[in-house]
Amino acid sequence: SRKEVFDRARQRMQDGVGICIFPEGGVSDDLNVVLDPFKDGAFRLAIEHQIPLLPVTLYDNKKRFPFHFWNGSPGIMRAETHLPIETVGMKVVEDKARFRESVRNIILHSLEKA
Repeated sequence: SRKEVFDRARQRMQDGVGICIFPEGGVSDDLNVVLDPFKDGAFRLAIEHQIPLLPVTLYDNKKRFPFHFWNGSPGIMRAETHLPIETVGMKVVEDKARFRESVRNIILHSLEKA
């Protein structure tokens, strides 16, 4: 369940382990969608733990890992690591939606430029 995954991620972070979260929650089967809306989990965790979030744009994700399993292919996976975004002082209720959308915009603009 989504809650179980969230709880496991929270525990790993409390243990000092870094995690990677794909905030879209999946890969859209609509190839016209550049970037699906983001879910809240990654942003809530970062704010709750007051740790920086490091946005990463994966340019070839849909090509390498499409919704239809047999359509993927091996090859180069280009990635751009953006500047970390600090969460110190952010509050979940007040800042989560703005934070989520700002990170989505960083990644979306990179994908649109590619």
